[in-house]
Amino acid sequence: MIKTITKWVKKEILLVISWVLAIVSTCIVPLDKFYIEYIDWKTLGLLFSLMAVMAGLKEMGVFQAFGESLLLKVKSKRAVESVLVLLCFFSSMIITNDVALITFVPFALEVLTMANLKKHIIPVVVMQTVAANLGSMLTPIGNPQNLYLYSKSGMSLEDFLITVLPYVILSFFLLVIFFMYRKNEPVGHILKNSENNNIKKIK
Repeated sequence: MIKTITKWVKKEILLVISWVLAIVSTCIVPLDKFYIEYIDWKTLGLLFSLMAVMAGLKEMGVFQAFGESLLLKVKSKRAVESVLVLLCFFSSMIITNDVALITFVPFALEVLTMANLKKHIIPVVVMQTVAANLGSMLTPIGNPQNLYLYSKSGMSLEDFLITVLPYVILSFFLLVIFFMYRKNEPVGHILKNSENNNIKKIK
């Protein structure tokens, strides 16, 4: 029993920490009838609906198929890295930063491994994480924080986009500068066919 509980705690450590902090917060701010008003049900409902739709599209393989179609056209290490990172940057604007990372980080690991570019995994995954968070700030649905701020601010979509667009453009150019300093060597990499699990070489 103890081993089972310990195993579960290790597996769900973030959930456990969240519950502990929630309990501690109730000691600081005692429970009362106003607690239910603290929950923004509208934002939670929108977030749940968005994540449900994105999860469905992910299970259908829509995002991975899109990523594979782009990778078929690249011919250098720099291009492979750029596509993998910018996929997270741009897709996070629509499918949220979390879904972008859940979708394209495993995809990147698979592609880099098959392309014999394992030594590039750490910088690529780090930059994917950075790119997903930078790109997601453009739209209200890019991340939960934006959805909450957009809902509470009363701003129009146009005003919201205009406000954050300069920062997104700056972020994009910083990513471009990063890739300018990466080695640009030809690469014949391999991509697994997602339909029949055959291996095919991209020339």
